[in-house]
Amino acid sequence: MFRRALRAAWVRTIPPKPRPLILMYHRIADQPLDPWGTAVSPDHFAEHLEVLCRIRCPLPLIDFVRRLQDGTLPRHAVAVTFDDGYLDNLLAGKPRLTAAGVPATVFLATGYLGQAGDFWWDELTQLILLGRGPSQFETTMGTQHATFNVEASTELTSNSPWRAWLETPRTGRETAYLAIWRYLRTIGVQDREMIMAGLREIFSPSREGAKPGRSMVPEEVRTLVDDGLISIGPHTVTHQVLTGVDPSSVHHEIFTSKRECELLTGREVRAFAYPFGSLDAEIKATVAAAGFDCACSTRRASISQRVDLFALPRIHVLNESGDTFERSLHHTAFVRD
Repeated sequence: MFRRALRAAWVRTIPPKPRPLILMYHRIADQPLDPWGTAVSPDHFAEHLEVLCRIRCPLPLIDFVRRLQDGTLPRHAVAVTFDDGYLDNLLAGKPRLTAAGVPATVFLATGYLGQAGDFWWDELTQLILLGRGPSQFETTMGTQHATFNVEASTELTSNSPWRAWLETPRTGRETAYLAIWRYLRTIGVQDREMIMAGLREIFSPSREGAKPGRSMVPEEVRTLVDDGLISIGPHTVTHQVLTGVDPSSVHHEIFTSKRECELLTGREVRAFAYPFGSLDAEIKATVAAAGFDCACSTRRASISQRVDLFALPRIHVLNESGDTFERSLHHTAFVRD
């Protein structure tokens, strides 16, 4: 506590010099129930862009990396990225990026392009945290048969948002959600869909407190990149954790998603993003062998000259006002790579 207080006092008296940053967004949407903090409201996003234009030097990610390599990257440089490929990146994100003149890179989970429903993690939120169902349910996760006791009411969950990345579960619903989420992100599409199908039979989904967010379809992706301000990169095909997956599947996820992105736009893609930030030495080597110049993780840090280009850290941006966002950018000067 003393060190934190001392650091805060130091920042107030001698503001730290800026350090280059890569920012990570996911959705541009009003999302009251958002357990992973992935949605930034359109109004707040516009405020963030105003701050970036005023105190930072926004660059396309590939230019950011090139200038990092040749030693010409400004200390106040910033690159904006989005993960997953939500439709709201086009509908709410692009108009605001265009108005501000800020470039961005959108990393696509290519297997979801054109999918009618939500991403599985959003549907899981609607089923477990918001849905109507029994006070107890069972599901099978691998070799384990799990039983969960959940309260019938969603009042606690919806009225007091839970931050899954910071807080332990407070309710039976949150406990069930987190356990199932952790398992589903590690398994293949078919196994995941079997579990989701079972949950759909147990719970009636609710749209109250959560807004659906499908992926873009191919034509929408082409519209996203048509003026050159926004570029795309792959985020694998199925958005599965890559560590622990057999090498042939890792190769497929990386090489296939790269090819699909290039076929979508007719342009070479040079940057990759790891689902859930999961990587190891072998996965990084596969990304490099696929012909990428860089790859983004989810590790929170600023950028230094010694950074690993195939494990670039990013700052996860939360749904905060422009003033709070600006203060957050200043504090990241202490978040060293």
